[in-house]
Amino acid sequence: MSKNVIITDRLILRPVGARDAEAIAALADNYKVAIMLSRLPYPYSLAHARDFIAWAVDQPADETIFAICLKDETESFIGVASCERRETDEPELGYWLGEPYWGKGYMSEAVRAIIAHAFTEAGHDRLISGCRLQNLASRRVLEKAGFEHAGRYEIDSLLLKTRVPGHRFTLSRARWEGLAA
Repeated sequence: MSKNVIITDRLILRPVGARDAEAIAALADNYKVAIMLSRLPYPYSLAHARDFIAWAVDQPADETIFAICLKDETESFIGVASCERRETDEPELGYWLGEPYWGKGYMSEAVRAIIAHAFTEAGHDRLISGCRLQNLASRRVLEKAGFEHAGRYEIDSLLLKTRVPGHRFTLSRARWEGLAA
């Protein structure tokens, strides 16, 4: 198994690739998904998906953009999760899931796996993440994974073309190890 492929009970997380373009475009072209994210254009086209994939495959080795797929016979693409540097030197955990897959615990499972990968394979010491104030589901995912609330901040919204209020979260390797013990 490649160090950039993660297998959980129900999911396969692997690098995003050209084969994901149509599924990304289909699931990301959803206002309910786009409104919660900072960098997702809406409407979202196949060209957007191809541009995203080209960008994703060109990231540094310790920054991985994962396709989240169901561990079934078709490896159905259901979303994206990443650990990348955005506005700071600290790696930021980001993610989104297609609406048909909400409420099934998939994102919590994917986030736990990516955190483990970030601390054990990529060698990070601390992760940050964030979500919009009204995104209670994302906040629950982060808190269940051990992230601690670090205050409020503003998030750029490509869709709204402005900054919107959000919550910032952090997770240190030491805290993660302590929670795993």
